[in-house]
Amino acid sequence: MLALLLGLCPLFIQYARQPRYRPIFGFAFGALPFLLSFLHLYIAPISFAYWPGHTKGIEVSLIDSLAVAVLIATPRRRKSAPFLWAFLIYIFLTTITVTWAIDKLAALGYAVQLMRMLLVYLAALRLSTTPRIVPAVVAGGVFALLFQLFFAVQQHFQGVLQAVGTFGAQNLLGLMTNLVALPALAILLSGGRSWYAKAGPLVALLIDLFTASRATIGFGAIGMGGLLVVASVWRWTPRKRTMTALAAVAILCVTPFAIRMIGERSNHNNVESSDSERQAFKRAAWAMIHDHPTGVGANSYVIVSNVDGYSARAGVVASQGSRSTNVHNSYLLVMAETGIASLFFVVVMIGGGLLMMLRTAFRHRSDRRGDVLIGFGMTLLTAGLHLNYEWAFVIFPVQYVMFFYLGLGIGIAEQVKADAARTRREARAARRQPNDDGSDDPAAGPLPANA
Repeated sequence: MLALLLGLCPLFIQYARQPRYRPIFGFAFGALPFLLSFLHLYIAPISFAYWPGHTKGIEVSLIDSLAVAVLIATPRRRKSAPFLWAFLIYIFLTTITVTWAIDKLAALGYAVQLMRMLLVYLAALRLSTTPRIVPAVVAGGVFALLFQLFFAVQQHFQGVLQAVGTFGAQNLLGLMTNLVALPALAILLSGGRSWYAKAGPLVALLIDLFTASRATIGFGAIGMGGLLVVASVWRWTPRKRTMTALAAVAILCVTPFAIRMIGERSNHNNVESSDSERQAFKRAAWAMIHDHPTGVGANSYVIVSNVDGYSARAGVVASQGSRSTNVHNSYLLVMAETGIASLFFVVVMIGGGLLMMLRTAFRHRSDRRGDVLIGFGMTLLTAGLHLNYEWAFVIFPVQYVMFFYLGLGIGIAEQVKADAARTRREARAARRQPNDDGSDDPAAGPLPANA
């Protein structure tokens, strides 16, 4: 498998050199994060499958081959990538923790994963200049959602209370679903009429309901509603007026089903116990951060929390399911494993990128690409809020989507600003043109009347 992934790179490079094939790469980047595990399109040359941490090996995937091909085949950027320094510092801080981690190889596995994400981020920046790349990426994501919906419906009618799709966890399925729903809705709001723009929000809504996850349903509604509000404030159009009305109808129709799905889950699962367990995890994580402000080592939370007694003292239930998982908060997990400073650079990198997208959209309201920028920005913001209740940030499918969107959105924001600057230069040049015609140069003056 490794030989196949490496061997495909030359073929991918040949196609990536031709602009007409690059939207196909975008489709693949949009769809593959949902399919990697199910189709097993990745390999671990060094595997530690039974390690209780979130990263199970030093891995290579088909997405990595595509990213390398794009970076080799496309022209180099004239300036450095925005927020590259923050990304590199985060990787550096993570790599340092390898030296004191309980299992150095396991810690190195996560550092290597971040290096792969850097390739994806840089590849997205390169692809952002490709025409029709955003529709291709969103189409790939919606195609993958249809694939997940098939499994979610099947699981629901088999009596599964919380559908997991092919991910094995309902919360992960819900987070990934919402990551696709918002960009699709953004294209729909901007006037898009393609199948993926229409199907994306609807398919995502159905999957969210089948997960019966309070966080998934709640943040899905917050994200879509927030996107609709922000996009309407940015520019009010008849399409957005129609979508606002449809959203209100959808809320009225869906709310009873959401309440019923969550109620069925509550009847079978102890929700209060789940919430109490989350608080116990947080107490354990904060104690660990207090004792190890530079982190206990990447990919090491589960082992340290048990070996050093943090879970026991915090009151985490002494069961395999509870003691073998991470704190349900990505920010606490990052601080506990790789240090408080590393979280700062993660926030700078992702938060700075989404602010750049939103700021660029509102500064250049005449550019129709603003809807896309708002879509990516609100997607990252919603995911960031959701990750306050999940540890999924460190899982490679989530990172693939988030860092690809980050690079794509930043790249489009750069283009919008560059195009606006060029338009201003051309306007100034046009205003100076009459003055140039009337200069002191005799050759530039009008001919005499008797000439």
